[in-house]
Parts: sequence; C-alpha cells; structure tokens
Amino acid sequence: MKKYLILGIILILAFSSYVSAIPINNEKESTINIQTTDFTHTVFVEEGTATWCTNCPYVAEALYSIYQSGDYPFYFVALVQDMNSLAKDRMKDYILNLFKVYVFPTVYFDGGDKNMVGRGNTVEETEDAYRQIIEEVGAREVTRPITLETQVTWLGDAQITVNVDVTNDGNFFYFGKIRSYITEIESRWINFDGNPYHFGFLDFAIDKPILLFPGQTKEFSVTWDGTEIHGNQTFGDITEDNIMVISTISHWIPNHRIGYESDEYTQHYLAHYVDQATSAIPS
Repeated sequence: MKKYLILGIILILAFSSYVSAIPINNEKESTINIQTTDFTHTVFVEEGTATWCTNCPYVAEALYSIYQSGDYPFYFVALVQDMNSLAKDRMKDYILNLFKVYVFPTVYFDGGDKNMVGRGNTVEETEDAYRQIIEEVGAREVTRPITLETQVTWLGDAQITVNVDVTNDGNFFYFGKIRSYITEIESRWINFDGNPYHFGFLDFAIDKPILLFPGQTKEFSVTWDGTEIHGNQTFGDITEDNIMVISTISHWIPNHRIGYESDEYTQHYLAHYVDQATSAIPS
C-alpha cells in the first residue's frame, strides 16, 4: 500500500480536484474484443457523476436506456457526488492518489473490472460503448460462484427492512464485502440537462465484510430509517413506489487498474470484482 501512497504524491496536481471529462476517443473504445455474450453473473455499474457536469447527461441517458431494454442482467447506481457525501465516500474507495482527483463522468463496471471515462459524441455512441463493456465483463469467469437474494419490506414512515441471503456455491471459501445500495428509481437530484437521475444512491443498508465457507449461506436483515441522518442529510420523504435496493458481493482480492490518462494525470485505482448482483423493490 505504501508504494501506492508514494505514487499518489508523485501525481500531485496543480489544477482542481474535479474535472469534467472531454468526449472519449471512440476509436479506442471500439477495439474492445467481445469473446462471448454468455453472462456468468449479473453485471453491476457505478456511475460517478455530479449535477454540474456538462458531459454527464449522455452517460445517465445511455445507462438508463440499456437498463430499460432488458437486454442484459444488469443494474446500475448513480453516485451523485456533489449532492451526497456518502456517494463521494464510495468513489474514494477506488482512487489511490492522495488528492482524490475525480474525472466526471467516470463509470466503473463490476467493481472496477473495467472503467470508462468521458462519453461518446452522442447518447447512442455512449450506449454502444457501454454495451460492449457490459458484454465483456459479463463474460468474466467467476471462480467462486455466489447466489444472492434480496427482499425489501416497506414499513411506512420512510422505513424499510432489507433482507439479503448469500450462498457460496463454490468449492472454496469466499471472503469479500456485501453491499446493499438504497436508491431512488427516479432520483431527487437533477443532472445538468434538467432531467432526474435514475437509481440515485442514498445510502447503504448493508456494507460489511463477509466470510463464507463452501456451501454456506448467511442471512442479513437490516431496518433502514430514512428520517435518520445519512451522511449529511435525511430522506424522510422517500416513497414506497420509488425505492429499489441493489445488493452486490465483491471479492476481497484487489486488482490494480488504470483509468483516466492524460499528459498531466493518470488515474490509478483498485478493483474488487463484483461477482453477483441482485435487486428488489418494497413489497
């Protein structure tokens, strides 16, 4: 870890800690080689964004279009960093440099297995690039298969109960982290084009390490109260028909990745691969 801290110092920047990314080089993205469209697991995507980001609306629209198509086993959350301190904290889990430089938009696929910064020249080009990456990470071999189930119960008064069952279907022990993201299907936060985000992240119902032996199942049950303080705000106005909880499990082994690169700055980050994802709405 010390070498990464040294690397962070080397990468000290003179410019602001927030950058709105230029459009991607589409020729570079088009070189992705899809080996198969057979998915080994449900793909999970985290959308790093901010309401002031001029390039981010294309990303939001492209991701929601893919989700609505139903073409893939796929979920995503919008981490709106300038509106939610907990979303900002989640993005810090990725970045290795000391000054936490963020480039918007940045999209992490399956816990950082792949990373794409910027957008295409159109929403359609952006969506095409995302589809290629989703297909590629969806075909990744999951060496320790996991069954993940989530149930959500609406209790009223902005309270929900989240139940998650996790089973290790493999022949080896599994150590990693389980997270349950509470999201608003139509977010309270509005992007630069004046449209609401989708699956805007509010808080974690569950965010803890997990150890599973072969064949073992563990159950988690948490009651989450929107009227309490979450980060720096409360969500006492959430409604039953606008909540989705997305649960993921990721392996503990870190994988070094390089995201954004320019003459001034290279983004190094650690990926912890998401091996399964599931979702539920209140019942």
